[in-house]
Amino acid sequence: MPSVTARTESPSMSHLVELRHCRRVYDNGRIIALDDVSFSVSRGDFIAVTGPSGSGKSTLLDVLCGLEEPSDGEVLFDGEVVRGRSDWARIRSERIGFIFQSFYLIPSLTVAENIELAMLWQGVSARVRRERVTELLERLGLGARGRQHPLQLSGGERQRVAIARALANRPELIVADEPTGSLDSRSSADIIDLLEDLQRNAAITVVIVTHDRMIADRCDRRVELVDGRIVSDLRRQSASEATT
Repeated sequence: MPSVTARTESPSMSHLVELRHCRRVYDNGRIIALDDVSFSVSRGDFIAVTGPSGSGKSTLLDVLCGLEEPSDGEVLFDGEVVRGRSDWARIRSERIGFIFQSFYLIPSLTVAENIELAMLWQGVSARVRRERVTELLERLGLGARGRQHPLQLSGGERQRVAIARALANRPELIVADEPTGSLDSRSSADIIDLLEDLQRNAAITVVIVTHDRMIADRCDRRVELVDGRIVSDLRRQSASEATT
């Protein structure tokens, strides 16, 4: 079993996203969701963000993706400071895929149409969209499900559709907020297997907010928040590193 060591980062590592001294407050400063958080996501990271309820995990994820702007501090994507809704909207549509606990699939659309929806505003031709949908359905083990509707699927299958939708625009970063929270243990393990495969074999960076220790233990890096502050940031040591 790989050991866990305090995380160190060499200057040569490439940061995809970086938070610098970010605070996020609500109710005129009476609620502090993030408190002077500095945090970076390197390309190829497979990160679990953990902590008790109310610790700021989902807020961290929202700030990381520009769904929330920090009250203080700055966020860099690919080395550039990002400010403003339009710039973040472009980055999210082109470079970030989202997976949520509640799936957020449209019941009246078929599985294939739910996946294709993510590409409608990207200037992709109908032929290319259909080819991409077919590719994703096969890749995620949903080849026979394209014409079905979400309510005809199991919870695990619906989450696979949500992952396919997140992958439709070939993102560099996948962010997942409690992606297995509504699934049984078998389906949860299948989803984490899939995310791990994407990170290892498709060069996609993955950040997961989770309460599930099993999921956190599968990730290469674990960041823990308490009361809006990062209290630990540990990277799992590989077997080869542990023997040197």
